[in-house]
Amino acid sequence: LMGGLTYNSVNLWARADSSCTLYAWLGTQRDLGDVKLAGQTNLKDATAFAGIVPLKRLKPETTYYFALALDKKKPPKKEFQKFKTFPKPGQVRPFRFAFGSCFRRDGKDPGEAVRHIMEHQKDLAFPMMPGDQIYADEGLSNGLGRVAVTREEYRQVYLHTWSDPDLRALLARLPVYMILDDHEVDNDWHWDDEARQLAFVPWYTRFLRWIGGRPVAERRITRQRIRDALRAYWEHQGIHAPALLLPMEHRKASRDFDLMKNETGSLAYTVYYGGAAFFIMDTRSPRVHNRNTQIMLGEAQWKMLKQWLMDVKDTYPVKFLVTSSAFLFEMYGDIANDRWSGFRAERDRLLFFLAEQGIENVFFLAGDLHEAHAISTELSGPDGKRIPLWEFCATPFNQDINWAAKLLIKKTSSAAIRQGHVHFSIGHNNYGVVEVEFDKAGKPRVKYTVHYKDEQWKAVSVSSEHQYK
Repeated sequence: LMGGLTYNSVNLWARADSSCTLYAWLGTQRDLGDVKLAGQTNLKDATAFAGIVPLKRLKPETTYYFALALDKKKPPKKEFQKFKTFPKPGQVRPFRFAFGSCFRRDGKDPGEAVRHIMEHQKDLAFPMMPGDQIYADEGLSNGLGRVAVTREEYRQVYLHTWSDPDLRALLARLPVYMILDDHEVDNDWHWDDEARQLAFVPWYTRFLRWIGGRPVAERRITRQRIRDALRAYWEHQGIHAPALLLPMEHRKASRDFDLMKNETGSLAYTVYYGGAAFFIMDTRSPRVHNRNTQIMLGEAQWKMLKQWLMDVKDTYPVKFLVTSSAFLFEMYGDIANDRWSGFRAERDRLLFFLAEQGIENVFFLAGDLHEAHAISTELSGPDGKRIPLWEFCATPFNQDINWAAKLLIKKTSSAAIRQGHVHFSIGHNNYGVVEVEFDKAGKPRVKYTVHYKDEQWKAVSVSSEHQYK
């Protein structure tokens, strides 16, 4: 797959089944006449034989042809794929990208949604995948027959899930950006204390596993299990992302994430496509939830986000905040409290900051919910200026549907919000496409379309100009 694509670099990722050398071939001519060996890396047992070949000094807005191989012999033409580098940051260009989350490899045709992307969305810049790229905790679909609890088991779940032919084809053909949510570790897991000594999965998950006769290792979550899951995440998702803003500390011997007391790092990073800026938040690994404390981002990530918002406020016409958990969405009877609505103080902190600083053209991209929606609201900016704010959610690619969401969805409750409107709520397997255009003055127009399967494939759209059909 292609990860971390920018205007002048890319990370080419692969996983093998034994120790070997991974070679990357690259050229710009369509007939592959100028293809050369561009880089190589050793794939070792310590990383599950996964790794990247980082390529730098590429030219902006240029199409490249590449192939990965396990020997120095030039691969045949059929094995080459292509990508196009981005415009330089700040150069306004129209573009389209897809996004979605929650891929479980089960059912008759688990890859139908991602195959639909390949067949019907021909000019995408990239897909964004905000969480649940695997379901390590669902034994009936993860290839193990049990909940993953060791490093090798988490790696096996990636191998099983990412071997789906449609998903595998998508990841090879389009540059991708990923961030984890809960199921890369366990269902709705969180830290119980800021020192990261204790972690839990919810009582209802523990209860169901108990009555199902599952072993103790599947009913409790240790720091070592979290380290193992995050190590597998890094090998398959994090390693090919752009550089992390605040890298976590590593243990010197094992290179595992240390998860030390008062950890300041996170898995967050940024992406820039011309006039659009993306902040991909890590809303899972820093998360603390107990009776007295609810932390979503952590103080270090929050400071980084706040500074980033000020940096891009006037330099990038449109800003996307990518979150694995829904931000504006709320519903009655939400016992999980796993979304931003369960972290109200931190959500209000971000909403009031956007309002007080007058930061416009902000769009949240969310996953997790097993339902797709578009929500618009308004903040009251300086001098009473109305500042529109949007949330687009696309999920799942393939999972059980949250049928209750459409019936139980309610208005976002925050003193920072003036009004809100749910434009649609879709309870089918789906993916989203976001189109960004600019007028002559550089003002953005953002259109969001959900493509969903209800007997036949259908679509519903909304735009930032409140044009809805």
